[in-house]
Amino acid sequence: MASSPNSTHEESHGRIWHFADCEFDELRYELRVHDKVVELEGKPLEVLHQLLLRAGEVVSKEDLLESVWPGVLVVDASLATAVSKLRKVLGDESIIKTVSKVGYRISVPVRWENGNDAALGATGGVELPPAAQVPPPQIPSPESVSSGVLPRRRLVGWTLLAALLITLSVSLTAFRPLPKAGLVPGAVAILPFQNVSANPNFDYLRSALPDEVANTLSAARSLTIRPLSETSRYSDPSIDVRKVARYLNVNRVVTGHYVLAGEHLQITMEAVDTDQNSVLWHDTVNVPVNNLLALQAQVAAMSRGKLAKSLGITDFVRDSAPQATNEEAYELYLKSLALDWDPEPNKQGVAFLRRAVILDPSYAPAWGMLSLRYYTLSRFGGGGPETLQLSDAAAEKQLALDPDSPDPVAELTIHRTERGELVKAHQQALELLRRRPDVANNHHLLSYVLRYGGSIDEAGRECEMAVLLATKIVWGSCSTTFMEAGNYSRAMDFVRKDLSSEWSKAHAIEVRLREGKTEQAIKIGPPKILHWDSYKMLLACAQHAPESQIKALAAGVEVDDDPEINYFFAAHLAYCGQNTAALRMLKLAIDRNYCSYPTMNRDPFFDKLRNNPAFAKVRAAGIACHENFVANREQAPKMIASEPTPARR
Repeated sequence: MASSPNSTHEESHGRIWHFADCEFDELRYELRVHDKVVELEGKPLEVLHQLLLRAGEVVSKEDLLESVWPGVLVVDASLATAVSKLRKVLGDESIIKTVSKVGYRISVPVRWENGNDAALGATGGVELPPAAQVPPPQIPSPESVSSGVLPRRRLVGWTLLAALLITLSVSLTAFRPLPKAGLVPGAVAILPFQNVSANPNFDYLRSALPDEVANTLSAARSLTIRPLSETSRYSDPSIDVRKVARYLNVNRVVTGHYVLAGEHLQITMEAVDTDQNSVLWHDTVNVPVNNLLALQAQVAAMSRGKLAKSLGITDFVRDSAPQATNEEAYELYLKSLALDWDPEPNKQGVAFLRRAVILDPSYAPAWGMLSLRYYTLSRFGGGGPETLQLSDAAAEKQLALDPDSPDPVAELTIHRTERGELVKAHQQALELLRRRPDVANNHHLLSYVLRYGGSIDEAGRECEMAVLLATKIVWGSCSTTFMEAGNYSRAMDFVRKDLSSEWSKAHAIEVRLREGKTEQAIKIGPPKILHWDSYKMLLACAQHAPESQIKALAAGVEVDDDPEINYFFAAHLAYCGQNTAALRMLKLAIDRNYCSYPTMNRDPFFDKLRNNPAFAKVRAAGIACHENFVANREQAPKMIASEPTPARR
């Protein structure tokens, strides 16, 4: 039972409201269903109170937001979630009806009695009606729309809806500030959509719909979209979008929710200007629940049209985003987006996407996502070089299908960097940056290549440029850059504070031990990444485990396909006093073109090796590797499109 909320809506008179088999005691703020008190938060109860106070009419979303969240900027999803929670405890979704694009109404007879003397009362001395005179709008069939003919009853319903919408538009104009003129594209955050229906089978759309919006807007010039991996943590419908905007350093937020309405999925989106405390744009569409391709087309059209205009976007790099042609393939692609990147769900994502590209081999985004998941499987799931080649092939396919997309070029550039093809990778990164200097990820990509080449300070500057374009949105690999520069405080800015990924755990250990914060590192525990048992050895050393245990763990340290990981493992071995194995692993990293000479000079893990003649020899190889990269990277960069396809690997 919720405590009485601190609200500013109409004063309670101690009435007890009766409807269906339910009672609401407005003095106690207590809801009973079938004579049993139900547990429910304050906001859904406030929504119920407002609907009961105006039983017999439709209560607009605007009025409910003003009454239940006075003075607070919240999005429609908060209201929709409150209504969803109400319906769940009431046990009958038909009690509260949704009036499309307008608001909600109580659909059953309502009466109230005074809580003190039980005297019956009602407006006009009679039972309050269930608002049957305001029929819910019906969704026209595709056939009736295409023929231009609507049945008479349906036409009357839409006429009433039009009148209601006119009234609503007047209230919006009166109570919500108008969008500021001349809005310039900048940075926008797209938050997870809310599933306010009772059907969990559609939960995957919470991340899939924002992804579709992001795919469409990604082709806009001078617009930075905060990574969905970062915005996904803001899934609570009751969040204050202004606080989210401040944390993400944006002044525009896109939100949405969806609900299953019969055979249709009703999707609502809105863009919020958090500086002006106003809604820039708001719209709702209905699509057949069994037609995901129609859903894709509708969301893309809304995003490229009215949403883009509300965000100040006037120019797109390409005419349109790639469209799927197979219903099952698109559904598999959408479901893959809802899976995280840990080994087991990533394998499931690979299976979904492999099936998707077989069914629809022309859908470029599915190939791109498959490339990313193959890469993750290769690097962190034990897939090895063969899986990385599959990632290459998928990225190549995406590029062939969508040559204007920078994503496959960026992915292939990372692969080339990790294979030691630094000069070619540098050329590709520069060309991407020349095309789109406004895209933060292009600066991050260049920083990645520069770090492998040993140009640590330059890599740090590119990381900072990426942050200027996308403030407070982290790229984990920039943590490595600043750690290798000896700036440990800045390095931790790029590690997830909640350590919610295994990679973030690994890198937090790296930084904390180099800072001398041993106890903090030990508390993190070893990351659960296949073939990264080196971290078990590292933490055992930090805890001063017996030498026999350290040697046994050191014998299990494996060579990785990524030379930078081999550098980390070499540092671990040096920290643990396993000098011969450390030098061997460090030489292997440099032989594979991880030009870490400047880093070796700073890294405290190698302090005990600096007077070792073998270390001096390896250091000299690192210097030569770095100088070779610097000398050759100044070659005129070749146009990416002019290279034959195999050369991109």
